[in-house]
Amino acid sequence: MAGITAALRSWLEELQATGGYRGLVVLHSVSPVYAGSLLARILRDVYGDVLCIAPREAREPLRGDCSRLESPGAIDRLLGTENSAVVLVVPRLLRPNLLAAAAETVRGGGVVALAVPPLGEWRPGGDESIGAYRRYLVNRLGAARALFWADYDASIVYRQALPPGRAQAPPGPESYRARSPVHRRLLEAAATLDQARALDEIVLHIRRRGRSVLVTGDRGRGKSGLLGLVAAYLAASHMVGFVPVTAPSPGSVQGFFRVLGAALARLGVRHWTMERGGLVLGVAGPWFHFRYHTPDRVEPGAFTIVDEAAALGPMRLRRLASRSPRLLAATTIHGYEGSGRVLAKMVEAILPEPRLVVWLEHPVRYPPGDPLEEWLYETFMLRAEAPPPPRWPPGRLEALELDRVKLADDYTLLSRVYGILVQAHYRNEPDDLALILDAPHHRLYALLADDTPVAVVDASLEDWDTAYEARIMPDLLAQASPSATRARGLRVVRIAVHPGLQRRGLGTRLLGYVEEQARGMGLDWLGAVFGQPDVLGFWRRNGFYVVYVSPLPSKATGEHNIAVARPLSGLGEEVVLTAARDTLRKLLLAGHSLYRGLTAEAYAAVLEGAPELAQQPLAGLTEEQRHRLSRALEGQLDVEAVLDVLWLLLVNHVLASGGLREPFEEKDRWIVAARVLQGKTMSDIAAGLRVSLQEARESLRRVLEQLAAMQHNRLA
Repeated sequence: MAGITAALRSWLEELQATGGYRGLVVLHSVSPVYAGSLLARILRDVYGDVLCIAPREAREPLRGDCSRLESPGAIDRLLGTENSAVVLVVPRLLRPNLLAAAAETVRGGGVVALAVPPLGEWRPGGDESIGAYRRYLVNRLGAARALFWADYDASIVYRQALPPGRAQAPPGPESYRARSPVHRRLLEAAATLDQARALDEIVLHIRRRGRSVLVTGDRGRGKSGLLGLVAAYLAASHMVGFVPVTAPSPGSVQGFFRVLGAALARLGVRHWTMERGGLVLGVAGPWFHFRYHTPDRVEPGAFTIVDEAAALGPMRLRRLASRSPRLLAATTIHGYEGSGRVLAKMVEAILPEPRLVVWLEHPVRYPPGDPLEEWLYETFMLRAEAPPPPRWPPGRLEALELDRVKLADDYTLLSRVYGILVQAHYRNEPDDLALILDAPHHRLYALLADDTPVAVVDASLEDWDTAYEARIMPDLLAQASPSATRARGLRVVRIAVHPGLQRRGLGTRLLGYVEEQARGMGLDWLGAVFGQPDVLGFWRRNGFYVVYVSPLPSKATGEHNIAVARPLSGLGEEVVLTAARDTLRKLLLAGHSLYRGLTAEAYAAVLEGAPELAQQPLAGLTEEQRHRLSRALEGQLDVEAVLDVLWLLLVNHVLASGGLREPFEEKDRWIVAARVLQGKTMSDIAAGLRVSLQEARESLRRVLEQLAAMQHNRLA
C-alpha cells in the first residue's frame, strides 16, 4: 500500500513537470471514503489545498483532510470557481455531469481524483444498470494520456500515463494594440490574447451602434469572463444604468460577476456586490446596476446580457431579443452545457442585426492540448458532431435495435450515433451519454445506410410501475384518461436524422420500425414529448395526436412542452383519443389564460386536431347574438363588436370537426386563433405575424363569414 502512495506522489511530480497539463487519478478501494481521505492528504501536501465532493454520509470522515467539503448537488455553484485539486468520493453512482463539471474547475497543473469501489464491484451506472456504462468507462480509461489508475487495497497499479513534452502557454494580451477606445488596463485584464482581441472588436461594434454580440467557444474559453470585461467597459464609460443579466441558473453567471468586479476594481470604479446563499446575484455602483434575473423574469434595460443563450430555448430567446434594445450573449459550443454548432447557429439567427459573432479558441485555466480536457471531451462526446453523410443513395438501408453493451466497445460507431442524436436537443450534458448507454428502461434504434448510421431514436419503456422520475407519458395521459394506469408504452426521448440527409423520409422510416418493435412487445402506445412546435407536423404525418400541452412554459427552455401519442392497441386507442379530445377542449377554453404565451403559429398548430377528435359543441347562439351577427355580416357592425359570437362559432366548429383546419387559410387560422381564442391585441398580432392591421381585420371578417355560412348550411 505504501508503494501505491509513493507511486502516486512520483506521478504527481512528473505531472507538474509538464508545465501546466492536468491529470486524472482513479483509486479503487473497498472503502472509497478512506481512499478519498488518503487522496486528500496527498494532494494537500502537493497543492496546499484540495476541494472534496462527497455524499452526506461520507463527508464527516473527510472533514479533517480536505480544505473544503461540498455535496455533489453543489457542483453547478462551483463551476465558476478554480481549484488546484478536486477529490470526488463516489461510493455508488458516478454521474458524468459531476466528473465533467468538477474537472472544469481545475486549473493548469492540477488533478481531479476519483475514490471508487474495487474494479470488480464498481457499478458507476448504479445497481440497476445494464453494465454498458461501466464497460465504456473502463475502455476509455485505457485511452487517457494523463492518468494514475490503481487499486489501493490490492497494491495494483492498472495504468500510469503522462503526455510527452511540456505544455506551451498561448500568447497573452500584453502585446495587443487596440483599435477601439478601450482602456489599456481593461485589455491587460484579459486572460488570453483571444479575449483581448474579442474585447476590442466588441467595443468597436458597440461604438458603431451594433445591436447584438454573440460570443462562442468551447467550455473554459473565457466567454463569461469576456462578457464581464465588456460590462466593465460599459459601466466605466457611463453607457449603462440598469442591466439585466440572465442565464439558465445563477451558478452560470458567477464567472461573469467575478470578472466584472475584478475589472471594475482594476479601473478604479467604485462598486459593491449583492450575494444570496453564497452566490453573487448583482454588481452595482453609483450609476450602474448589473443584476441577475431568471430567464422568465427579465426586465429589459439599455443592454441585456445572456449567458448560455442556447440553453434558454428559441422562444424565450426571441422574446428577449424583441424586447431588448441591445443584446450581449454567449453560448458554449462544446463541453459541459454545450449546445453544439447547430443550435449555436439558431442563436445567431435570432439575435438582431447589426450583429457581431466572435469565437474564443484558447482555454483560460490550462494550456492548449490539455490531456484531461481531451479525455473528458472524447469520453463524454462533448465535441460530438454528425459525421460526414455517406454516399447517397445507399446500396442498403437497414433499421435495427443497437446492442448497447456491444456499442460500449465500439467507440467509432457510438460517436457516430451520438453525434446524430445531439442534434435533437438544445442542451446536451455528459449525463445524457450514460443514460443512453446504461438506463435499463431505454432502447436505442438506428437506421443504417451501408452500415453507417443516418437516423437514431433513443426511447424509454414506460408504464405505471416505472420509477416516478422516468414515468413521463403515463402521468400525462392519466390526467385525462383513468385507463392510462393500465397501459404500457414506449416514449421517444430523442429522434434525429443526419442534418445532411433530412427531408428524405428517413425519420419516418425509422419511426415505423420503432412502432413495429413496440407492437411486438405488446405495448399500447408510442409517444413523445418535445418543446419545439415546428416539429409537430412530422408527428402528425406519422399518425400521432396531441395529448398534452403544458399550461406553463418550461423553466429550462421557455417553451410549452407538447406530448403526442399514437395508439397501438384497443386500450391504447381508448387512452390516447380520450386524452387528445380533452386536450383539444382545454386548449380552446383556456386559450385566454394558460396558453396565451404560445405564439399564434404554435397555438394554431396544436389546435389542428383530426376528424376522430370531434365532440359535442357548446351552446348555440342566442337570439340577440344572431341579430348582431346579421348586422356584422351586412357591414353595419365591426367584427370587434361580435367577438363573443365569433368565439362561440369558432369553438363549436373546432369541437364538431375535431380541429382547426380547413376551410381556413393558414394565416387566417393564426390570426383568428390569436385574437379570438388567445385574446391578443390586434397590434401584437400584426407585429408578431408581420402583417398590417388592415390585413388582420380582413382576415377576422373572412373567418366570420365562413363560419356563419357553415352554420347556415347546417341549420338549412
